[in-house]
Amino acid sequence: MDEYWRDTIQNGVAVVGTGLASLAAGGIIPSEWVSLATGAGALAFVAIAEKVWREHRTAIIDEIEDFVDDNTGLDLELDEVVDSVVEAGLDIATDLAEDGVLDTPLSDVAEELAEDIVENLEEMLKDMTINAIREMLSERGLDTDGKKADLIERLLNS
Repeated sequence: MDEYWRDTIQNGVAVVGTGLASLAAGGIIPSEWVSLATGAGALAFVAIAEKVWREHRTAIIDEIEDFVDDNTGLDLELDEVVDSVVEAGLDIATDLAEDGVLDTPLSDVAEELAEDIVENLEEMLKDMTINAIREMLSERGLDTDGKKADLIERLLNS
């Protein structure tokens, strides 16, 4: 689907959803339609959030990467990690909007995301030179002796 049609559909969902939610809140529509209107309002929120994400993705990821670099000294490419987190958030919001019930507990989603983040970080560290990893360990006052795999583990556990 091209971007024009995606935006058009999302804007339509947002307008209809917020309109129905407003009518429900005002008591204008029959009570048996309130649940549908509430779900439509929630789906409108998800559509708007996804559109804002697409429009500002690069700037948001750049800000997160700068924050990580400033606070850890790690110059990492976090596109895949951030995309995974946002996708999971949108999936959760959509799931809740559909019927008000999560199909997957948040703890399971968080655990899966944490595993993905650690795996992604390990891959990024494996691509770095051993001297760069030693420098990061040294900056943290940690032991710099050992094989690359040991140094990566030490860095991840710090």
